[in-house]
Amino acid sequence: MNFNLLIDNLTNPALLFFVLGIIAVYLKSDLEIPANSSKFISLYLLFAIGFKGGPEL
Repeated sequence: MNFNLLIDNLTNPALLFFVLGIIAVYLKSDLEIPANSSKFISLYLLFAIGFKGGPEL
């Protein structure tokens, strides 16, 4: 088994956020994303999808 590939996969930011989110729920943390940040993230994602998918159409 290639341990460099394993380390690269385990340090993937998306996987780390997922695992840390599960740990936060398990520990009953009151962690939450502020409303302004969640609006910004959703708008950013919508624009990114639009700019990427628009030329494809």
